[in-house]
Amino acid sequence: MHSTHLRREHIHGLMVGTAIGDALGYAREGLSRRVALKMFGRPPLRYRLLPGRGIYSDDTQLMLMAAQALLNSRSEVQYFRHSLRRRLSWYVLSLPVGIGRATLLASLKCWPHRVVKLETGVNSAGNGPATRALFLGLALNDTGNRIVRWVEESTKITHTHPLALDGCRVLATLANAAATTSREKLDPGLILKQLVELSSEPKIRDRLSQLDAFLQQRRSPSAVARHFGWHRGISGFIVPTTIMATYCWMRYPDNFCRAVESAIALGGDSDSLGAIVGGLVGGHVGIQGLPDKLVATLGGFPHGPQWMADTAERFAHWPHGVDDLHIAPARPADPLMQFARNLFAIPLVLAHIVLRIPWRLCTRATPKRLST
Repeated sequence: MHSTHLRREHIHGLMVGTAIGDALGYAREGLSRRVALKMFGRPPLRYRLLPGRGIYSDDTQLMLMAAQALLNSRSEVQYFRHSLRRRLSWYVLSLPVGIGRATLLASLKCWPHRVVKLETGVNSAGNGPATRALFLGLALNDTGNRIVRWVEESTKITHTHPLALDGCRVLATLANAAATTSREKLDPGLILKQLVELSSEPKIRDRLSQLDAFLQQRRSPSAVARHFGWHRGISGFIVPTTIMATYCWMRYPDNFCRAVESAIALGGDSDSLGAIVGGLVGGHVGIQGLPDKLVATLGGFPHGPQWMADTAERFAHWPHGVDDLHIAPARPADPLMQFARNLFAIPLVLAHIVLRIPWRLCTRATPKRLST
């Protein structure tokens, strides 16, 4: 991915793919596979939180904040940290719906950090920073070890647990590989080998090493989840998120609907897993490879499809040199509209919580979601 056109196509595809996967899984978040199947039926999946319109959650919002912070960074990691912390401190005031406990606590700690330089990260192994890692892995394409460093810095702002750092490194590397490898040259076994060599945590590395055999046998994602003991749903813990996101994308690398639907159908933290898998497929096939109907009905003001397209255009002109710093300014954050968006989403989420009650009374509940 060397040309400006390819950068724009793949970065745009990752952002929109993440938002669509997030929106498709949003109404199913926290439901077991069985309950979700009874409530919503089998694929094809549709937007359910607000029928006919895609509304994404905090997973996409946090990714877009990382994109803005990266454009404001002057290509220096210390400015990136400062910009992301500043955005997080105001983000918590917008009443973000569904924000994980670890991310919430880190956002609150961003306020005293301005005065006493308090470390904001929380010792959590949740998957909250995962979508940020995807974007950085692609936006910092062809920068070598710089990707690992920036991903770690982004992750540590909210999550400091070694598993969170390792999972985000793996996902960032996977996003980079997805965008830079053509469909004809895609070799999942080779990519898995690179991920295993990169990972330093046995809980992630050992499971990654098993995926190649499942791919060769063409096993379904649900069968892989059962093998690892995640048959009741994928929690917000970074380990199952990383493993199953990797497998869902490698099983259906250029089929957006199959990959995202297989991920969301696993149950549990369906919006986060759907967002990550959607981002991986979108980064691989580009914006032109995403389903037209889902793209056309994606909402998410003030950061909707046109905002994402404009941001992708800015990153298309954002290598890593001083000469380009004034060509690619960040798009405005529009905090008042963010507050309005989240205020609008609250009654929708509450309504879905009420609708779930009779279904969950009849079916065993999914494992409690971990802090993300």
